[in-house]
Amino acid sequence: MKNLRSAEFAVAVLFAASASAQGWDWRVTPYLWTTGVEGETALGPVARDVDIEFSDIVDVLSGAMLIHVEAENDGHIAFGDLAWLAVEPEDEIATIGGVAEAELDAAIIELGYARDRAPFGFEVGLRYWDLDLEIDPALAAGIVRGDTWADVFGGIRSTRDIGERWALTTRANLGAGGSDLSLGLQMEFARQLAGGNAIVGGLRIIDVDYETESVRGAPFVLDATFFGLTGGFRFD
Repeated sequence: MKNLRSAEFAVAVLFAASASAQGWDWRVTPYLWTTGVEGETALGPVARDVDIEFSDIVDVLSGAMLIHVEAENDGHIAFGDLAWLAVEPEDEIATIGGVAEAELDAAIIELGYARDRAPFGFEVGLRYWDLDLEIDPALAAGIVRGDTWADVFGGIRSTRDIGERWALTTRANLGAGGSDLSLGLQMEFARQLAGGNAIVGGLRIIDVDYETESVRGAPFVLDATFFGLTGGFRFD
């Protein structure tokens, strides 16, 4: 629930920022992300792999909220992105004495500034993580921990026309600070419609390597890649 409140607050901030950007062209894109998750999670002495395929996400997704907002003025771009996902993998990983189940609730919030120039511009910003993880071993009490951290990131960005009504935006960035390393990659195609809005779709990858010695007394590890196809409708 804490992650959902963070997501709702982020949505309110993104809409308020875009609505107050007088003199700016702003774009709001609710979208879907067919997220796969691959990596390792650990709480204290209990660790398990997480491997969720694209095709399984509908079965294991218990909640989601995804939105991207941009405001542009004379080549200056302010942007924000929220991806809140709650997943409950159905598979069970063998541990001593039985199996362990896991639930992962993650809010990933990006706020940044970009200059989109040919052939490549740049972007800088903050990537904020709000994560809750629960692992339930078969013969022991469940372990529930949550943590938040923020990474500063920087990278390249490019938008170019590939047809009369088509455009391709490419983003690649690296971040660190709260985590040991985080990586963001995205390719998005936009098909402009007659009314000025657009249908968008592409591929998005976020990788994070985070480890802390103690979250309320237990070591906490997340070394995972969130990846999948995206699709949405952009209001211009």
